[in-house]
Amino acid sequence: MNTIPLHTILKLMAHPERMAILLQLLDGDCNIAELSESLSMPATAVSNHLSRLRVEGLVDFTRYHRIIEYRLISEDAAAILHTVRDLENKRVA
Repeated sequence: MNTIPLHTILKLMAHPERMAILLQLLDGDCNIAELSESLSMPATAVSNHLSRLRVEGLVDFTRYHRIIEYRLISEDAAAILHTVRDLENKRVA
């Protein structure tokens, strides 16, 4: 498997909308409509961010007829996202 440089992962996560998408995908597979609704973002914006994340190797998708389910595939990104979520939970507590 091709390892994504950490600076690339961090650069992609630096965008708040991409970070929100990745955190949502950390919880499980989602399609564009689900992400758009849960994050209150236009579907086109979600689609554009997912395309960038896919090209960089952080996410991939599976097609079920007309529905495309996206999933997080980068273990390094998942580890960083878990840390980010833990830090956010500590701030709220």
